[in-house]
Amino acid sequence: MRTAKAAATTFLLLCTPAWAEWTFVDPWTDPINGFDTKAAVTTADDGTSLHLYRNPAGRVYALFTLPEGKGDIAVEGQVATLTPEGFDTKVIEARTERGRVVEYAASTGRTLRDRLWHGEGTAPAFGTLHDMIEASSLTATFTLSDGNEHAATWSMATSGTPIAQALGITVQGAAAGDEWDDAAAQALLAAMTTCQFPKLDVTCVQKVTACSDKISQDRDIEAFDSCVAAQD
Repeated sequence: MRTAKAAATTFLLLCTPAWAEWTFVDPWTDPINGFDTKAAVTTADDGTSLHLYRNPAGRVYALFTLPEGKGDIAVEGQVATLTPEGFDTKVIEARTERGRVVEYAASTGRTLRDRLWHGEGTAPAFGTLHDMIEASSLTATFTLSDGNEHAATWSMATSGTPIAQALGITVQGAAAGDEWDDAAAQALLAAMTTCQFPKLDVTCVQKVTACSDKISQDRDIEAFDSCVAAQD
């Protein structure tokens, strides 16, 4: 039997619209080290995908995956550049052997993983991840094993909530983290419970559904409660 919180979470997921550019995936498996985590993912027009996620120690990574037929990313040296629009370019250097002090990027040919942030605190105040969150778009240029280059660009327009969910940080006003998830589930549960007693009220359920985007999209519990109250 499902718990009340699980039922509320399922209700929230059913009411959440599909994201045009970015999506939240849970669970997702890191293809290099094989650990399960949460990820925010988007795909460029050419098929190059970008995942943002934490490792078990909490550090934040970007994983780039080239589509089939685009060649392989070089495995050593300056293998890519990453440019958030309007911010400085980051040069990504990979090595086949792990560094003793510096954590270099890792390339498997089709994929490239690079650390973006140490992961401590509520959100990065500066650095590449901060710049990515603030930028309207992001461009990466990869050096391929045959010496050619491949470039891909992603929109950051709808990245706020998926990134907040995947990394557990507040992004562009989108709240996240276990504490927020619990509060959101409780708010939905309370509203759903009211609709079920003393007997199921279909009209009440419709009202709650109409207000659910205040949580699923705006991630604003107070606005959700006000919306439900205004429907009465």
